[in-house]
Amino acid sequence: MLVIRKTNVTRTPRAASNPSDEFLRVPLAQLAESPTNPRKSFDEAQLNELAESIRSHGILSPLVVRRSNGLYEIVAGARRYRAATRAGLENVPVRVVTLTDEEAAEAQLIENVQRSDIHPFEEAQGFRALLEREGPGYTIQTIAARVGKPAAHVARRLKLLDLIPPAAEALTAGRIGVEHASLIAKLTPDAQERALDHCFDGYGAGEDSERSLVPVSRLQAWMEHNLYLSLKSASFSKEDETLLPEAGSCAKCPKRTGFNTLLFGEAGANLDSCVDAACFNRKLDAHVAQRVATMPNLVQIAQGYASTSGTSALSRRDYVEVLVRRNVRTKNALPEQRLCPHLTTAIHVDGLEKGRLVKICANRECYVHFANRKKEEEQRRRWKQDRTAENRKAKQVLIFRHRVLAKIVKRVKAPLGCEELRFVTRFVLASLSHDLAARLAKRRGLGNAKEPKDWQAVERIRTLYKKLEAADLVPLLFEAILLSSVGNVAPDRRDDPLVTAAGLARVNVQAIRLAVAKEERKKEERKKKEKGPKKTHGH
Repeated sequence: MLVIRKTNVTRTPRAASNPSDEFLRVPLAQLAESPTNPRKSFDEAQLNELAESIRSHGILSPLVVRRSNGLYEIVAGARRYRAATRAGLENVPVRVVTLTDEEAAEAQLIENVQRSDIHPFEEAQGFRALLEREGPGYTIQTIAARVGKPAAHVARRLKLLDLIPPAAEALTAGRIGVEHASLIAKLTPDAQERALDHCFDGYGAGEDSERSLVPVSRLQAWMEHNLYLSLKSASFSKEDETLLPEAGSCAKCPKRTGFNTLLFGEAGANLDSCVDAACFNRKLDAHVAQRVATMPNLVQIAQGYASTSGTSALSRRDYVEVLVRRNVRTKNALPEQRLCPHLTTAIHVDGLEKGRLVKICANRECYVHFANRKKEEEQRRRWKQDRTAENRKAKQVLIFRHRVLAKIVKRVKAPLGCEELRFVTRFVLASLSHDLAARLAKRRGLGNAKEPKDWQAVERIRTLYKKLEAADLVPLLFEAILLSSVGNVAPDRRDDPLVTAAGLARVNVQAIRLAVAKEERKKEERKKKEKGPKKTHGH
């Protein structure tokens, strides 16, 4: 039976199970969307599909409303209300409930997070709103029970709110999936940037501007290998709350995978790592400082072989780390496994072993641990000396041979005619290798011999004969022919073309050799004066 009410609505029978509720048909004009509805986004295509269904079958499930300021505020059903408006309905079925503002907001949150098409961010915001409600507080476990989802699901959704803006934008734009985003959200902001970049690679991209999304398993494997820091091998105590007071202990830290299994899952429990590299490194620094302060004789050692100037840590070349093990036969033991009277306790101050205490020998006179090093250093020193002497001698010989060539070129005569000389010169220049042609071009001021790709200079030198007269062609011929022998810095031989040519041109080879040697001695004397006397250091 229809009953006309002051609000111009049609009453429907009340539900037997909820006698306090009213079921009515209400004009759309008397409905108002709730300002506290957490749902902010509506898919246009889905709204059109729902509107078409409503035109054919009507609204099968009443909207849940409450009376507010002479209207009916929609507690649940904003999407059906919008679709009904598009479908051109005049009124819709509603269920009128009696709720306070707090109860209405809570009901909306619960209804919102239970939607099947909810975006992960909206779901996370709904969970957070429930956690922040006043009065009887919600926990992750109680929210999970109310919405019918695992507690781990709620925890992972809440963590999405910690995404850095670029990662959040990538998720909302659909460039990464929610599983990728959940992995990234567990990290610190700096680590999130690195992980987001490793979500993509260039393989399989349709265009140069596109990159393909890597599988979730691949991203997780990269994070565990590059960003997770193992607490099992950490040198500091995970239970120590005083080591870094602002961070507390690692035992119950939410950034420890072995503790926060709700967020990291069972795999995290087996991994037992720290995902906050900055905090991990601060604890390592505090642990090293604490050890040094409580152990006055503790030696600090570094991993690198380079000089550690400015620090008190010994470089790798100044100590030998000794592996103190039992039942090691001295006869077959390596130097690192043998004991000596000079062993002392040291601590690593950098690298992967930072904070670990070890036994070392730092006495460079120790025959057990430094005998081989002394031999190696002596061999290296002699090799450097021999190499320096060889280079100096080779340079001296090279200067000498270039001067011989210069003297030869100056004294060459031109008995041949111009056309004949050009004919000979043409084939001599063409027979030169590219490197020799480039070197000749440099000697003639036509190019740079250090630039092997200077093809223009090589082309110019190989066509130079066309422009020269007989008096200039003869020196060019001798220079081109003898240039290859200049680079031969082996001891002088009877068949050396350069020396033979020097004899024909009556060049005083010995005088040039002595002049070059004299110049080299003067250079060495100037260097010694600039360096001054060597300073001696006491040991």
